[in-house]
Amino acid sequence: MDERRNRINNNIIWDIFEGDLVQVKRYTQNGEEYYEKGVVLAEKGFDQILLFPYVRVYVFKTRMVEKHLPNTVEIISSKTNVTS
Repeated sequence: MDERRNRINNNIIWDIFEGDLVQVKRYTQNGEEYYEKGVVLAEKGFDQILLFPYVRVYVFKTRMVEKHLPNTVEIISSKTNVTS
């Protein structure tokens, strides 16, 4: 998960941007974890029903655009330099 907390007001900061290369977490039928690569298509959105931020990711293997939450996406290469 590529997020961190702001110590002042305890908000979650998710530094992910359009164009970032990511890997999406998946599970097999046996519960084994694996990853598929993709690219972020749009800036973060906020889902009123789930109450969590999300990004739309084009997954190369499936050739589909999917909505992903912070716990299912890991950034491989960011188009911007983010300092900690």
